[in-house]
Formats: sequence, structure tokens, C-alpha cells
Amino acid sequence: MNSEQRIAAARYGAAYDRLSTNAQQAQQNAEQLNTAAKILAGFSAYMQNPRLPVAQKKMIINEALKELPQAAAFINVLIEAKRYGLLNAICAQVNTLLDDRKGISRAIITSAQVLGAAQQQAAEKALGKRYGRTVRATFRTDPALLGGLTAQCNGELLDGSLKTRLEKLKEEITR
Repeated sequence: MNSEQRIAAARYGAAYDRLSTNAQQAQQNAEQLNTAAKILAGFSAYMQNPRLPVAQKKMIINEALKELPQAAAFINVLIEAKRYGLLNAICAQVNTLLDDRKGISRAIITSAQVLGAAQQQAAEKALGKRYGRTVRATFRTDPALLGGLTAQCNGELLDGSLKTRLEKLKEEITR
């Protein structure tokens, strides 16, 4: 995705988020948009085909999403603007804005070995304390780290891995 598309997705996501007046409504709207994106996932190539009339695409959207009228109306706007291809990125942006409303930060924590439940909770708690918000993490493993872990959160990389420490030590020794 290029920068123009990222900016457009952020703007559309913010516009959709502004349809909500409170956190509960934002949660419901985000769920509806995510559900709509899942329902329409099989139609992506069809919806982005420039040869098919916009009216036909809208008819399919309105039929498939008759239980989700707000999401259908929003996706119709994307069709008209030829921005349907950004739907998944817009959903991600809406989810990020919802997390912000709730005071939640997302993190990716990578460790050399699988962390137990207590270790995962301790890592989330430590990050939460650092950033002053609730942190929900996705946990991954990478044996190349040798030990320790890395955490990506709020645009910051915290690297406490043994691999990085050994690389720094090697640099110091070779100076």
C-alpha cells in the first residue's frame, strides 16, 4: 500500500469512526464494518472490476448487507469513490481508533521460547505501566533471539534480546 492509499484509509477510517458518539456505539459500528468486510471478502475482485457498473455493485452490497445498513451505506461510498480496495485497511484503522477510545495499545511481543500465561501477563502489565494504558499483545516466537524478548508497541521497538546484547558486546570488543 502506498502513502496515498494509507492516508485515504486513515481519512475514511476516521470519518467512519466519527459516526459514533460514544465508545459503545463505536464498538458496534466497528463490529458491523468488520462483519461486512468478512461477508464481502469473496466479492473483492468483482467489486474492483472497472467494467461492472457501480449500480450493480451497490445492488450486491445492499443485498448482502441488508442486516448492516450503515456499513452498506459506507461501503457504497467507497464503491463510488473507487476506494473499495481499501476496505480492509479502513477496518484496521477503525479498530485502531476504537482501541484509542478504550485506552488500549496493541503490541507484538517476540520471545525465543513460548511464554507461559503468567509471563505473558507480566509482559503486558510491564508495557501497560510504561505507556500508561492497557496493552493487549500478540505473542510470537523467534529462536534466533536466543533469549529475552522484543516488544513493538506504540511505534517503539524495545529490544531486550540476548541476540542484540551479544551483537553490541561484539561491537565493543572489536573497537
